[in-house]
Amino acid sequence: MNALSLLDWIGLGLWFGLWIGYVWWAARSQRNLPSLMAALAKYRRVWMREAYLRENRITDVALIGSLAQSATFFSSTTLLILGALVALLGTLDESTEVLRKLPFAARISRDLLEMKAIVMTMVFATAFLRFTWSLRQYNLANIMVGAYPARPEAQRPDDPMIEQASRLNELAGANFTQGLRTYYFAIPLLLWLVNPWLLLAGSIAITAATWFMEFRSATVKALELGRGLEH
Repeated sequence: MNALSLLDWIGLGLWFGLWIGYVWWAARSQRNLPSLMAALAKYRRVWMREAYLRENRITDVALIGSLAQSATFFSSTTLLILGALVALLGTLDESTEVLRKLPFAARISRDLLEMKAIVMTMVFATAFLRFTWSLRQYNLANIMVGAYPARPEAQRPDDPMIEQASRLNELAGANFTQGLRTYYFAIPLLLWLVNPWLLLAGSIAITAATWFMEFRSATVKALELGRGLEH
């Protein structure tokens, strides 16, 4: 722990505070502000309702499977990253020498690099759990769609299965988004390998970029054009 300087601790605290703070703020603000997650949740509910009313649901099952494949891809990629980080822990001496030669590199030692690698391993382990849980939720949503009644006379507009499938779909999307956010906030940690000042600057920049993409981007505005779709 003594390997970290005061600037390292300040940068790490700011990074963690911005990450957790943004996740908390985004979850509360999307109830009142236009956002990517809120808009997609609306379309997911419409989708599950329309799938319930369709006689042929092959397309719906294929679409859920496609979303699950995205979660599978990121889960596999995260495993590769975790493997690389474990390998890094086994070659700390060589890696320290490489980092010392980088432009703008601050002081670097074996213990300091080990601490940074451990933090990054914990972060990507969190991403792996998010993506795999999202994958499982998509599979559960697929099961719910498969359990929808096949005969039109057995369908009910107030069937609780619609709400259950919609909620599972939303939760799967939310966990996938949290996994992507973890990737975003891992970028400042990569910069931290070079210099703690880059960790400070990167944490602020990635928070601003994530906020813009999820609340102010052209994508959000395009999705908001469908406001009132559920009605």
